[in-house]
Amino acid sequence: MAVDLTTGTYDESGIFSKHNEAPKSVEKKTKEDIASSLKNFQVLKILKECLTTKSVVIEGRFNGDERSAIVIVEKLPFDMRDISQLFTSDSRLELKFWNNIYGNYHVYPQNGFNGIGVRVIHPASEDDFLKFVDIPLVMVSETKELYEAVTHPYFKTNSQKCKDVTNISSNENEVIYNDKKENSFLLLKDDPENCSCTNTHFRSKAIISRKELLSIRDLTAIDLPLLINLQKKCLEELSVKYNVPTSKIESYVTYPPTNFPLHIFFETVEKDSMIPAEKAHHLETIISNLQLIPDYYQRITLTYSLPEKDTLLKSIMEHTRNK
Repeated sequence: MAVDLTTGTYDESGIFSKHNEAPKSVEKKTKEDIASSLKNFQVLKILKECLTTKSVVIEGRFNGDERSAIVIVEKLPFDMRDISQLFTSDSRLELKFWNNIYGNYHVYPQNGFNGIGVRVIHPASEDDFLKFVDIPLVMVSETKELYEAVTHPYFKTNSQKCKDVTNISSNENEVIYNDKKENSFLLLKDDPENCSCTNTHFRSKAIISRKELLSIRDLTAIDLPLLINLQKKCLEELSVKYNVPTSKIESYVTYPPTNFPLHIFFETVEKDSMIPAEKAHHLETIISNLQLIPDYYQRITLTYSLPEKDTLLKSIMEHTRNK
């Protein structure tokens, strides 16, 4: 007979919880409170405010629970189907400015029109908080020597920790196109979380099956047939699937990468957030560079930014100090 030696305590409701685990009654109570109202949320601190996305990130706690919570409040995009509801007598207008033909108002529409989105992370871990902290960036000039000594070993170590995303059985609902040739790739949906882009916006990613291709640094002229075929097939598939002309779709690789093996992203040109210029390398430009110089990406110095606390940056700085 198996004996459970787990230690814990019983709460006032008679529910047993293991030590170092949040009481189940508290967890259930918190979810019920959130579902009905946010009145039990206590604001402790504003973590971040973004005027562009019209959002604010708040740290706080729920009554009766000492665990930290993060609440993200963001104004929702307009629903074009109901925009006429704005122009009714139920909307209260407040004049702010008038000059000749130009008027500026604050409008307070009826309840239920253009609401506010609220996301809750509870309990929030230290990693959750780090996502919403503005960490200063540092520019890195990565030479060929620095790449070989620090960056490439770093990529190789991290790639071994990544799950096999080319396993189609675990991505069936996300698959747009599966290329089964020798230099195969998988085209998957990759819609960003909480995107407030236009209704026609989409993003997808092509993942190359060759495990040795970790980043653009590994690409040479030998890979040109793969890249040209991938670009052609992906643009065709996406254009048909989303009814968008290929001239409205951009393709790019990010560096340094955050996923392995090599990912190539396809996204509509019209979007609400841009990738930093130094991190995005357009596929058309990559192909052109390799046609001119076969080992272009093994020779050049690549410049990019990293957060001050990034582990790759720490390795680079340590290597530089020890030189």
